[in-house]
Amino acid sequence: MRTSADLNEIVNDVIALTRHLLQTSNVNLALELDESLPRVSIDTNQMKQVLLNLIHNALQAMPKGGELRVGTHKGSRENRNWVVMAVKDSGVGISPADQARIFEPFFTTKGDRGGTGLGLSVTYGIVADHGGAIEVSSRSGEGSLFEVWLPV
Repeated sequence: MRTSADLNEIVNDVIALTRHLLQTSNVNLALELDESLPRVSIDTNQMKQVLLNLIHNALQAMPKGGELRVGTHKGSRENRNWVVMAVKDSGVGISPADQARIFEPFFTTKGDRGGTGLGLSVTYGIVADHGGAIEVSSRSGEGSLFEVWLPV
């Protein structure tokens, strides 16, 4: 059920749930939240799932630890105002060939290390259902940046 929500509260709730896991995974967390974000109409539980999926994938990309940056900011494009939730890791990165497929159901690069290939597909569906977009920029060996754009 959608309600008017503060995206920063959602980020803080998810970080509270994952903070211990991040610490035990040797991951340094940097939070960069824009306190002037407008509220957005979202299903808060679904948006928490989106962020949990992105953090989970980031952790898997940093098996020896690293840096995770989670932030929010305002964005503008297509003559509209948006709020953006960003997750950036210092992990192994994603090849261009894999970037073209990562939102497909059952696509996984994890092989026998587990993973159903559904996390990013579900994430994509939730974001699209909210009228938003999810984008990835990454280079092999240099980490990945996922941005979730939600209309205001």
